[in-house]
Amino acid sequence: VNTFIGEIEQADVAIYGDRIAGVGDYGKAKEIIDLQGGFLAPGLINGHTHIESSMLHPARYAQAVVPRGTLAVVTDLHEIANVCGSEGVKFVTDLARKLPLDMLFMAPSCVPATHLETSGARISSKQIKKILAYPNVIGLGEMMNFPGVVSGDEEVLKKISASNGKVIDGHAPGLAGKELNAYLSAGILSDHESTTLEEGKEKLQRGMYLMIREGSSEKNLDALLPLVTDNTYKRCFFVVDDRSCSDLLREGDIDAVVRKAIDRGLEPIRAIQMATINTAEYFRLYDREGIGPGYIANLITITDLAKLEIDMVFYKGKLVARQGQPLFPLPPVTLELRDTVRIKPPMGKSL
Repeated sequence: VNTFIGEIEQADVAIYGDRIAGVGDYGKAKEIIDLQGGFLAPGLINGHTHIESSMLHPARYAQAVVPRGTLAVVTDLHEIANVCGSEGVKFVTDLARKLPLDMLFMAPSCVPATHLETSGARISSKQIKKILAYPNVIGLGEMMNFPGVVSGDEEVLKKISASNGKVIDGHAPGLAGKELNAYLSAGILSDHESTTLEEGKEKLQRGMYLMIREGSSEKNLDALLPLVTDNTYKRCFFVVDDRSCSDLLREGDIDAVVRKAIDRGLEPIRAIQMATINTAEYFRLYDREGIGPGYIANLITITDLAKLEIDMVFYKGKLVARQGQPLFPLPPVTLELRDTVRIKPPMGKSL
């Protein structure tokens, strides 16, 4: 599946180490895998999620999504940050390096989500600057405080400034007109909160990237899919935002969104582009856009393109899952961050 030009190409793909060495005619190799009429595609990228919503330990999360073809996930850790602060973010970023999944992070921009909330931690603009220096932190997470952006709140603008040219995700439900213009003027690039055709169209017209969300609770694919045309599709990509472990088990991850889009009439190659190259370009993951020389060998094999039936999954050239089963061990579970949920004993008056 050639995501660069949106076509099916018949060719050999040569892999050396963790990279693709070439595409063409390669008859000799130490190991040859014949797909026997199957398809090879780049690994899927989940462009916006909160892995904590799965209620799974990050290693278990990897075991759930990698067999589904997800080989890169961009996650905003604001849920664990609301409980544990920057320590919680560091716990996940450190652990992620041990997994056969490119777990990429957005620094949580709104912890707590509003000043009215009581949370286990607060993350200031100074802390955000430090988090942005962590390994694999590629941008600033969804800026939920859109009133603060529009009104020019000093601390909010400091957080945006701390991103220092990195990608800034948006969160702008219902924002339109001059307020949307003001929000975008701060350098925010995307939104996953559009729920209507009109809202999504205006955001595309104003230069935003449209994240089409299909999660466990919020399902916007049917409303927004008509916006995907030859003129707009490069500015659109699929995300799940929040997906429960039961939905991951029953339906899948970003593969389920691709499958549903195909079922709704989107051409299969374009649907795959919206879960691979489009997402990669937005997040500047230029070595994960497709199958080409020098690109990372994150690959999936597909037996039925229209149904997106995934068989083998290769992470950096190594087979890590097959027929829906993970083939990699779990790293040792540490005792960090235990006893973080503390509830007062129930009293009669509290009932």
